[in-house]
Amino acid sequence: MTLIPLSHQAAGHEGPLQTVDGSLFIKPSQPQEIEFYNQTQNKRMKINDDVPYGDSLSDWMPEYVGVLYPGLSNDLIHQSNGAIDEKTLNKATDTLEIEGDHKQYLILKNCLYGYSQPSILDIKLGSILYDSSANASKVERMKKVSQSTTSGSLKFRIAGMVIKDSFDGKLPEDLPGFKMKDVSSTTFKKDYITFDKYFGRKLTKDTVSEGLKIFFRYNNLPKHVQDRLIENFHVRLQMLYNCLLEEEIRVISGSLFFVFENDLSRWEAKNYEDPIISTPTINDDDGDEETEHTDDKELDEDVPLSCLKFIDFAHAKYTPNEGYDEELVSGIQNLFEIIENI
Repeated sequence: MTLIPLSHQAAGHEGPLQTVDGSLFIKPSQPQEIEFYNQTQNKRMKINDDVPYGDSLSDWMPEYVGVLYPGLSNDLIHQSNGAIDEKTLNKATDTLEIEGDHKQYLILKNCLYGYSQPSILDIKLGSILYDSSANASKVERMKKVSQSTTSGSLKFRIAGMVIKDSFDGKLPEDLPGFKMKDVSSTTFKKDYITFDKYFGRKLTKDTVSEGLKIFFRYNNLPKHVQDRLIENFHVRLQMLYNCLLEEEIRVISGSLFFVFENDLSRWEAKNYEDPIISTPTINDDDGDEETEHTDDKELDEDVPLSCLKFIDFAHAKYTPNEGYDEELVSGIQNLFEIIENI
């Protein structure tokens, strides 16, 4: 079994991979991000079982599987509370053949696993887009990006978007200041339209709602499904907002990852039931044979129709006694106030 390039990516750096069956997401990482995942996981394990799911930061992060050090060791140095079976872990450990000087690779459950026709949206939070390690050139460049985009005015910015091509290549109507053909393409993956980073950078405080409307409304899903999606994401953002008010962290260039299903047959099969937040599932398959589960009906029952995840922690840390991150909560508040009205 081998690893392949990520099948869908709305934003971020090149390099993320996935297992062939799509169940695991593997990306190059840095010690600070790995430490943040470890600390968050340790905090979650100390929480009482009666604490509602969604109140802990780890509930909003992708499920943490572990870390690999290709070229240094073939052993997984961390396993996340037994949530992933040994066979699945070995698939990544045995086949990760990437050249590098002892690079570290973060292994997460793939948030897109089981989706048939996903639309995805990456929103970067905060107006500060650099940390203390950035050189003067990057600091100046990132300040200009923030000042000239909704990162500065709203403390969030659309970093990238991939939507199902529901209208035979026809693009949404142009927005003030730019043409859709200049910020989008259909070359990323057949039957999908990709909106690059300049799409979000050209949106203003007055037009960002139209950009978000494209994500939720420019598809063939029935209006009642679109409305349900908007309502559910609105509630999720409020829940994450409340969660982050209780977390003493600082996250620079963290992102919100939105995904929803365009395949109406999956909505119908689930009677249009889309839970606000789904608890992790434990894989207790003890069989010896490797199997592909993408089309497994039993697995499909556990895959949600939409979800929201908090991602990208390369510049994240815990900051005891310093209160919550105002940049994060302000950006999320502005976002759910806009989404409520689209």
